[in-house]
Amino acid sequence: MRGVTRGTGLGLLAFGLAVLGAGTAAASPLDLFGFGGRSPAMAGTGVSTATGFDAAWLNPAGLADVQRKRVTFGYMYGDFALNFDGVDTGTDPVQGLVFGGALPIPLGGFMHDRVGLGLGFHVPPKAINRARHPFPGDPVYELLETRGHVVGIQAAIGVAVTDWLRVGFGVQSLATLDGTIHVSTDAAGRFTSKSEQELITRFAPLIGARMRGPTRNTQLGLVMRGEAKTAYQIVVTNDLIKTLPLTVPTLTIGGTSQFDPLTVAGELAWEATGDVRVEAQLAWQNWSAYPLPTVNPVMNDPPQEPPNFHDIVVPRLGVQWMLLRDREKGVALRGGYAFVATPAPEMTGRQSMLDNSRHILSAGLGVQLPGSTVPLHLDVWMQLHLLVPRRHTKDLSNFGPDDVLPFYTIQTGGHIVVGGATLGVDI
Repeated sequence: MRGVTRGTGLGLLAFGLAVLGAGTAAASPLDLFGFGGRSPAMAGTGVSTATGFDAAWLNPAGLADVQRKRVTFGYMYGDFALNFDGVDTGTDPVQGLVFGGALPIPLGGFMHDRVGLGLGFHVPPKAINRARHPFPGDPVYELLETRGHVVGIQAAIGVAVTDWLRVGFGVQSLATLDGTIHVSTDAAGRFTSKSEQELITRFAPLIGARMRGPTRNTQLGLVMRGEAKTAYQIVVTNDLIKTLPLTVPTLTIGGTSQFDPLTVAGELAWEATGDVRVEAQLAWQNWSAYPLPTVNPVMNDPPQEPPNFHDIVVPRLGVQWMLLRDREKGVALRGGYAFVATPAPEMTGRQSMLDNSRHILSAGLGVQLPGSTVPLHLDVWMQLHLLVPRRHTKDLSNFGPDDVLPFYTIQTGGHIVVGGATLGVDI
């Protein structure tokens, strides 16, 4: 418990009211850019082919084919050039440390050489999780402003059931903040506060399968990533009615800081030649479950308009061309394309959760030296996200004569440039 002056105490209450507008349901950088060093270079494909630590998120079934122990470290950086009516929004760049490992599990009998384990981490260097949102109704890029500033932690296991079928299971770990703040006065009339917060772990499931295709040069992959949602809620109570000439209601500072929708992705990998592989993916995402980013601070406030997001299907295409391959080394050139339709409707009402459809162009290079003195695996990649220009116009019939109109019409657009590199070492 801490004593403060009356003016400072009122300032704390005002600050609490101000931060009620802070919070946005942001998706993870894994959903936005992909994971690892190979998949982002191929526009997020890899459900049917990933076998390293990145399979812990892409498709756990791929871990059944891990041949040797490998640790991987990497880094990514992205610059956001988003604008409202041609004016840059000043969106912060995104950074992330990427690391993980994969290893075969030495079991005997029927399970010999059939089980692999993978761990994957994406950690922003400045924050574990970021929640930031303007007051309801103010325009914001709802799915792009802060979605790269969250931690991603995955752990998974893959099992070879037969020569042609692999299955995998894993979890994504998330954290929810829950707590209370109670404001009162002591015997001297000074404001005091007592607070208690708890960080609670939540888990989202990852389930995958991989099988040989109808021909020897094809492979199929299927993965289900459960809805990954983290929330925060701080309830501010008080007993100030005897001190202040007004009643201060119970306040709830809460919302959703991260939301990755339930995703089901199917992918076909085709060995066009001995050196060229094509991967085609379709992913369904349950964006209709997207929650309000913030809850009403006071129970009796009028309900907010729902986001009314809709489900989408995302097509992805990746190509890998082995420029050089022998027993000691390999060099791969990679590229890809994806189209991510926006799940957000036109914002004609009181909400202004803006979003644009995106064309994603990707490229990368992989160098493998498994037989060298130091067995290294280097992957570099880059993506360009081109936002499809979009205009939102408010329907004036949704507003009363005393309502403040955040804008009448607004044009949104811009682009994102992001790249990264990973270095793996066999041990």
